Amino acid sequence: MNSLIRALSFITKYSSSLVVIVLCCTLPTQAKDHPQKDTKNILFIAGDTKHRHGFHEYKAGSILLADALNKSGLPVQTKVHWYGWPEDETIFNDVDACIIYADGGGEFGQKYAFLDKKVKAGMGIMFMHYGVHPTKEVAEKYYHKWIGGYYDDAFSVNPSWVADIQTKEGHPVSRGVKELTAYDEFYWNLNFPDPEKCKQCYPLATAVPTEKNMIRYGSSKFWNKQAEEKLGTPQALLWCSDPEKGARGAGFVGGHYHRNWALDNYRKLILNTIAWVARMDVPQGGIPSQKVTKAMLNQNLNRPDFPEEIELPTPDLLTQEPGKKPILGPDGRMPPRAPKKPKKK
Repeated sequence: MNSLIRALSFITKYSSSLVVIVLCCTLPTQAKDHPQKDTKNILFIAGDTKHRHGFHEYKAGSILLADALNKSGLPVQTKVHWYGWPEDETIFNDVDACIIYADGGGEFGQKYAFLDKKVKAGMGIMFMHYGVHPTKEVAEKYYHKWIGGYYDDAFSVNPSWVADIQTKEGHPVSRGVKELTAYDEFYWNLNFPDPEKCKQCYPLATAVPTEKNMIRYGSSKFWNKQAEEKLGTPQALLWCSDPEKGARGAGFVGGHYHRNWALDNYRKLILNTIAWVARMDVPQGGIPSQKVTKAMLNQNLNRPDFPEEIELPTPDLLTQEPGKKPILGPDGRMPPRAPKKPKKK
């Protein structure tokens, strides 16, 4: 990523044996039964997770985004499959873009080769949040050529911080996106190929991490000197591979906190990107969607019986006190945190 940042300056940057597939029921009858010739088909694959309630709500987030696209009035229809690889691979037939929102890049094993065939045949592909963090082997073999970059354990980091997000001016993904500041677990210092090896790769949205907007420094196993030295420099939060012909690809590091899908400009930026990856024409005002309510946020969650509801994002999330910067060890990495003492009974 570092060489790509320097080159561009980042100023212009399932489960059980039962497979459940949802075709969002908001589709107009004509689009569902008699798809128009120019209708784009988008498939979401949402992973399961061990994260806490409200975090990594891939199923709920995917259904929310898919529903927004179906209700947009645009020639698009979506499907959402959750928790693992689809048993019936015909679900990929005629898919224009596949959006993978899952832990560990989906952890698809040998099925990445299946995806590669689809991408080579023209299917766009996008990974979101932990989806951009596969194994090193998968990343080097596929991610560089599919989307241009990935989370690298050697130097990438996963802090939660307040990002003032700048979209690429004049690009379709920026249409209708106004001022956008969000608190999320935004990874940065990612692994990007040398610009000469990926001339079609560039950032779509960037932000500058600083000590003042860094709230939590993330997992101790990741924070490192190389990333620390990048504080104060623009980092790609959303990027792409944009070949003149063939499949487009994109990666987005946000989507940790489910509540952020209720932020209008945050949601619009990603809806625009999904549409663009599918080679849809993004309207000048961006992809329209209805305002997300608390009730909508709390639908289709991983733990539907969890007693605590997910709240809408509030302004105070943007004014949190910065966290204390970790002291690095001799190896240039953050020492492991001391284990928490068990609570007394």
